[in-house]
Amino acid sequence: MKVFAIALLLFSALSANGQIRSFKWDDELCEYRGTYNANKYTPEQLQNTMKLFAVGGFDISGEATVFKYDDIAKLSLAKLEEEYKTKTAALTNLDIVKSPYWEDQRQSKLREMQQKYLLSRMTIRAYSDPAGAFAEKFTGAERCYVQFAGPITRGGPDLLAAWRHLNEQSRANNADPTRVTREFEEQYASPDKMKYALVEVMGFGWWNCANHTIDYITYDGTQEKQFKKLFIRVKTLSCDEP
Repeated sequence: MKVFAIALLLFSALSANGQIRSFKWDDELCEYRGTYNANKYTPEQLQNTMKLFAVGGFDISGEATVFKYDDIAKLSLAKLEEEYKTKTAALTNLDIVKSPYWEDQRQSKLREMQQKYLLSRMTIRAYSDPAGAFAEKFTGAERCYVQFAGPITRGGPDLLAAWRHLNEQSRANNADPTRVTREFEEQYASPDKMKYALVEVMGFGWWNCANHTIDYITYDGTQEKQFKKLFIRVKTLSCDEP
């Protein structure tokens, strides 16, 4: 009871001094209103902190792979560079709530962005210069180099063999393996089979393999719980049906 009384007196004192503010936000399902001590952080800092765990907010989203060979020409290193530069600067300078947890979230996101950028740059370059692009090493993707980057670089029979192996794996996990097999055999018999092979092995082989090694931030609800701890109290205003 003493602890509750002290907390109540503190809350009353802050309210009397006009330091208690309210902040509204929502997630995918609910809308909330929290009360907080304005001596600790500003509405802008709260809003910016939310951006750290907004899915997609600071993702490197530029395309690095294609589904059609003719679309390779549309891939742009310049756009990738500009996106990475702009988003990195924005996140680095974002005025967030000052705490070790949220700063760690910022640094983790910056690391994720850098890894995604490096992989995207390498992959775009590899379509036209695989030997030069794959001469760089993407940490943690050693298996991906052996299975996919090597065959892409050597081309010819090695690339075709990697494509066939990749397609056989796809058949085993597909609900309609007969269709997958038929489409593969049609493309393999085509004069453009090397183009098909490059597109498939680069996107579904190399990219998927290396992408799994990136240190992506896990969004499991922890960020939301930590955000709510910034408030004296939080009230759920409304929720949509899931």
